Amino acid sequence: MNLSAVVVTYRRLASIDRILAAWLAETPDVWLCDCSAAGVKTALPVNIIRAVPDPGNRLRHAVALLTAGDFVVKADDDVLPRPGIGNDFVRFQLSSGPAILGIHGRVFKGPGYYNQTKLYGSKEIADVQAVDFVGVMTCAPRALLPLDLRGCASAIEDLFWQMGAARSAKKFVIPTDKFQHLSESKDSGRLCGTPEQKQFRADYYEKMFRKYYTK
Repeated sequence: MNLSAVVVTYRRLASIDRILAAWLAETPDVWLCDCSAAGVKTALPVNIIRAVPDPGNRLRHAVALLTAGDFVVKADDDVLPRPGIGNDFVRFQLSSGPAILGIHGRVFKGPGYYNQTKLYGSKEIADVQAVDFVGVMTCAPRALLPLDLRGCASAIEDLFWQMGAARSAKKFVIPTDKFQHLSESKDSGRLCGTPEQKQFRADYYEKMFRKYYTK
């Protein structure tokens, strides 16, 4: 069983070589979705898909279908993988069966995304935790990758995938500490960092929760 990695970037270019090199230590099949205005310059042996104008984070879902791995990691550009994260993902894929794995996730308890979900993080758990949604860095088998990307906006692209096409798939947060959040993950321009983006995400979650998850 082998692994591929897809990283998306649009403006955080200072750390991108470091992140790509870390993924190359986990797998030779690394793909970069370059949505930046300037264009990424790297000598590293990665596959680069350059998109102008920026189609947003939905691009990584399309590019994931071009990879070669049995399992595909979709990763943000503000999280640095540490040695062994790829093996952790593959090991838990083989033990859990087909599932979407992540390094944080939420259990849905009600229609309020920020106040009616319970959050779990990989560094705070000792065993795999079943959840309704995972994010930041995800790993899925190829069968769970395809989806119709029409209507997929950047602020909700992970929810769009997991509350839509992959709604019935199992999801787990895995116990691992083999990653590091970079300082960029807290910057003011981060995705879903503005009140407008947060509200858009909350509204989409509520609509999907009421449609599919209300018992």
